[in-house]
Amino acid sequence: MTTGPSPLPLFDEIRERLLPLVAGHGFRPGPIEREAVNAYAEFWRKGVRLRLVWEGNERTVWVETARDADAQVVGPWRDIEWIEAGERLPVDYDLSPVRVERLLGVVERFLAARPRV
Repeated sequence: MTTGPSPLPLFDEIRERLLPLVAGHGFRPGPIEREAVNAYAEFWRKGVRLRLVWEGNERTVWVETARDADAQVVGPWRDIEWIEAGERLPVDYDLSPVRVERLLGVVERFLAARPRV
């Protein structure tokens, strides 16, 4: 059993901080799904989607991307931190403010490298 504050406020905080960042790159907010201990928030732009993921059993958070065509995901979801690193990374269990800033920075760099089409 996990003790301490609920992690979903962290998910909500990251989503709120992502909204203006991704909007500046032409993304619209999509649905928020909460199922059991997991949560997902999508952001859409023509040709690409982003998804904020909270995995409650592992108590970890990340952002992933997938190609989009005709409002359908047409490829696998890929972790953008792994894309930036060029390799699969170990799971990052850090939930500190430093981790949040690091994750937002990766999203910002990812989007800056992919201008709107």
